[in-house]
Amino acid sequence: MAQSMFPWLTQNTLRPEVTRLNGQRKKLQALLAGDLDFHGANQDSPVHRIHPFPAKFPPALPRLFIQHLTAPGARVLDPMMGSGTTLLEARHLGRIALGNDIDPLALCLVEAKMAPISPDGLLAAARRVVEEARRCLETPHALKRLEQQMDTASQEFVDYWFLPRTRHELLALQQAILAESHLSTRRWLQILFSGIIIAKGSSVALARDLSHTRPHKVKKQPKPALEAFLERARRVARLLATLPPTSSAEPFLLWRGDAQRLALADNSIDLIVTSPPYASNAIDYMRAHKFTLVWWGYPIKTLSNLRRDYIGGEALQGVALEPLPEIAQAAVAHIAEVDSRKGRVLHRYFSEMRRTLQEMARVLRPDGAAILVVGDATMRGRSTQTPQALAAIGQQVGLAWVGTGVRHLDRDRRMMPARSASQPASAIEQRMHQEFVLGFLKPGEAK
Repeated sequence: MAQSMFPWLTQNTLRPEVTRLNGQRKKLQALLAGDLDFHGANQDSPVHRIHPFPAKFPPALPRLFIQHLTAPGARVLDPMMGSGTTLLEARHLGRIALGNDIDPLALCLVEAKMAPISPDGLLAAARRVVEEARRCLETPHALKRLEQQMDTASQEFVDYWFLPRTRHELLALQQAILAESHLSTRRWLQILFSGIIIAKGSSVALARDLSHTRPHKVKKQPKPALEAFLERARRVARLLATLPPTSSAEPFLLWRGDAQRLALADNSIDLIVTSPPYASNAIDYMRAHKFTLVWWGYPIKTLSNLRRDYIGGEALQGVALEPLPEIAQAAVAHIAEVDSRKGRVLHRYFSEMRRTLQEMARVLRPDGAAILVVGDATMRGRSTQTPQALAAIGQQVGLAWVGTGVRHLDRDRRMMPARSASQPASAIEQRMHQEFVLGFLKPGEAK
């Protein structure tokens, strides 16, 4: 983390007047009471669409809070940045964008989005690496050596999910991408690479609809990977060609880390807008992302271990459980009545969110706001009471809960876990008709 570019990372800000906090409270209350559905919003940057990512919130949502709660030059943080929607909107609005995530694919995706490339530059780079990959394919012994560098579990994974021809093309393509010397260009090429695997309906893997995170093996003859890569490059280049020139000169900062331990100074952030994961891995990002990351050199076992560290995971060994407010304790007990292990899993989730909210309270400046977009979930048919519990947990760690807005989901635009027509709706599908937008302020102190 290049702190020299960001001197405020190590400096506390002055405490605001109480009257200013009251003004922020009124503005936040009005925003939460307004229309948060954003159905039919058509002002989204095409960069948001360069790679599938499940359960993204609409760009109009962070844009609303950034515009009304901060001024140009303010510091906007998403500590669980995912596909980077908040960060991209913050930068477009002339704010300093900061993002943190534990997922390697999310970090690569946001790095690409924050450093736009010209359409011609992207196409030229894509053609260059495809030509290099074709030359590599002419030396099968070299490809064999590359494949043998994978550990046994990773080899078994790619053997199961990818045809031999596809495996060779992906190996050759990835080697060519790694040879690209310019970092931001390499990031864009990696995202093109990932986009032909984690695709909405045309993955080069033997899987159905990986963009929704639920891999189901299917019998098919996928398109050749090099051909699919060039097609994807042309499609993304067309999106980039519609971008207006950017005028933001504000710096941005991205890093890989845990939202429960933010590498930021106290009182250094003006606004947080984020969407935490669901409890019990209801949307399992790693289940799809490993299809890309295994080609990037991450062993399958390493990815499985990383998945255990995600907020909302189900592993319980070595997990530190926190004291919870009464409503969160009651939600845990309600689940534990029918499944004691699921009750402990929910307790883990609320504990992780307590530590995350505590970090948010620490890094926010007095009168700074935190916006959390959350959904309720069910465990064994019972509600986890997530929005109510998180509102109480926020208050427990010293944030002032201002209110909760409701937004009704447009399921045609928000990707949710896929299922076959014969399968019953999953628990998350049954409940995912609305989300809750929690608004917090960090109280100031009177002079």
